Amino acid sequence: MSTQPFLLINTATVSGVVGLARRGEVLAQTLLKLTAASNTVVAAIDQVLAEATCTLDDLGGIVLVKGPGTFTGSRVGASIAKAIAYGASLSLVSVTTLEAVAWSGFLTSPEQATGGPLWALLDARRHQFYVQEFVVNDRTLLSRGAAVCIGAEAFDAIRTRGGMAACAFSSAAVPESQWPLEGEHVAWSFDAYPSCAGILAASAGGCIEDPFTLEPLYLRSTEELFDLPKVIS
Repeated sequence: MSTQPFLLINTATVSGVVGLARRGEVLAQTLLKLTAASNTVVAAIDQVLAEATCTLDDLGGIVLVKGPGTFTGSRVGASIAKAIAYGASLSLVSVTTLEAVAWSGFLTSPEQATGGPLWALLDARRHQFYVQEFVVNDRTLLSRGAAVCIGAEAFDAIRTRGGMAACAFSSAAVPESQWPLEGEHVAWSFDAYPSCAGILAASAGGCIEDPFTLEPLYLRSTEELFDLPKVIS
C-alpha cells in the first residue's frame, strides 16, 4: 500500500466530503453542504491539505466519487479532480456513489450486513431512487448487479429479500406508504452518505481514469434530468 496520502472527493451527494487518507487512516476531512454552495470544494481541499501538513506534491493520487448523484455536484467534483490530477500528474481513481454508500454503511455497522444482502440507495428525485445490491464476502463487498433507477417499489423489493439498506438520504425522503415498520427483516440506515473511510475502501475496486476522458456517471439521460422530452428515433 502506498505510503503517500490520497485525496478523497465526494460532491455527488447533497452531503459531501473532502478528505485525506493514508494506509487506511483518515488524516483530515471536511464535510460539505453542497445544497448551499458548490464553490466551497476547492477551499475544503486547501483546508484538509493544511490540516495534514501536506501539499499536492505529497499526494499519491485522487479518489473521486463520480456519480450518480446531483447533476451539478457530480460535474463540479469531476472537473476539480480532473484538473488537479492533470496539473499535479497524479493518478485518478473513480468509484460510484452507490459503491461508496455501500462501503460506508458496511463499515459503520458490519454486524447488520452479515447474513443477507447489503443495499445501497440514493434519492434520484421525482419519487425515484438509485439502487444497487451488494453481498458481503469475507469482509469484502461484491456487486450483485448493475445499479438501477426505479420508483418506490424498490422498498418492497428490499423487504422481500431482507438484509441491510444503507440510504444516502433522510427518512423524510421515503414515501409515506413505504415507511419502515416494526418487525421487518431489513436494517434501515438513513443519512448514510459516503464517508472518507467508505470511499477509500471502495477505491480498492475502483476504475483507473484518464483525466482527459473521465465523465461523471449518470443513470438518467440529460433529458430526464431536466424534465425535457426524449427524442424518439
